[in-house]
Amino acid sequence: MLIFTKKFWTLFTLSMVFSLVFCVEVQAQDLTDFKGHWAEKAISTLAEKGVVNGYPDGTFKPDQAITRAEFAKLVSKTFGYTATTQAKFDDVSSEYWASGFINAVSEKKIMNAFSDGNFKPDQTMNRAQVATMISRILNMDKKEENYGEWAASFTDVPADHWAFRYIEIAKKLQLLPSSYQTQFHPDYAVTRAEAAWMIEALSKISVTKGKIVAVDPDTGLVNIQGANNGEPLLSMIVPETIVIRNNTVSSVDALLAGDEATVITLSSGDAKFVKAYGEITKNDLLSRLSSMTKGKLTPNHISAILAGDWDAIKDDIKGGLYNQMIELGLTPAEAESIMVQDWSYLDTLSRDRLSQGLSSYLGITTDLSQALIERDIEKIKECGKIELATAALSRLLGVADAK
Repeated sequence: MLIFTKKFWTLFTLSMVFSLVFCVEVQAQDLTDFKGHWAEKAISTLAEKGVVNGYPDGTFKPDQAITRAEFAKLVSKTFGYTATTQAKFDDVSSEYWASGFINAVSEKKIMNAFSDGNFKPDQTMNRAQVATMISRILNMDKKEENYGEWAASFTDVPADHWAFRYIEIAKKLQLLPSSYQTQFHPDYAVTRAEAAWMIEALSKISVTKGKIVAVDPDTGLVNIQGANNGEPLLSMIVPETIVIRNNTVSSVDALLAGDEATVITLSSGDAKFVKAYGEITKNDLLSRLSSMTKGKLTPNHISAILAGDWDAIKDDIKGGLYNQMIELGLTPAEAESIMVQDWSYLDTLSRDRLSQGLSSYLGITTDLSQALIERDIEKIKECGKIELATAALSRLLGVADAK
């Protein structure tokens, strides 16, 4: 007759518990609490890859808010990030279950410590923060890159919202759940299902880096040789594709053979973003000046101004300038008399009024608007440097990014 001691039963019970927990972790695809859920396919896909696991009780809890530690694991395992050094967060010990994942996303600069040095692994994440992390994963969070003026996709995220660009990038790349409709609710907590769906969708996006070997502006075809002798890519740039060259919004005809390029392509094969860097051209300078005016003057407008051909653009900006002059205190008759004159022969007072109106309308300094009117290239260059420095400083002093 076998006699089992109390110690034996204790060890047996513990071993069974550990076995059960281990079984749940490696058999996450057998979880059933997300069956029939709108994100079931994405969760199942990630579970089969061993990216997501259930809790010890055998559930996934798809509608529970995701924590920073859980998101760090989700991202690290999806994209194969591994830590090479030990990050130092005051509230994450080396024994913490997600310390390796947290260190990995920290090294990749995807997630950072807060100002107090803490990572706050158990804090939940909101929608604006997740959109920011998506942009960082795609390396599209660079402040110096000008993506142009975008119309807001959501009524509660205006262009001056700190996460506006990140949210719009996620929207344009079709990385937001369909439930995110006219309102985004940037401060809402992201559920585990939503996070799984977005990261699984992100994993399907193709990011190709290489050198442009040929460009056909007529067809929009761009041939790119992959980096390190990788596979070549023939990409079609369509009107909806956002092209950035030397950090400024541009077009396919500005791309040059020899440019270093990154192409971000949807699973459908559509190129959504093309970022290129190469020799600085006249088009780059015109585009940079255009961006200073927030698109109110196109590169063609500025080219006409520098050529002294004000008549080529007067009709396009006349209405805006007229309104600005009225706001400056001119009478309608005075404003009209300025607008109908030959701009080459404006008297000093009219030039001053015009430069003030141009400055207000375009959002640039009076000195720069005066230089444009006078076609003073050297002064334009000098003012442009000041404008760029001011813009950079404004960004540095702006609202801090999500951690």
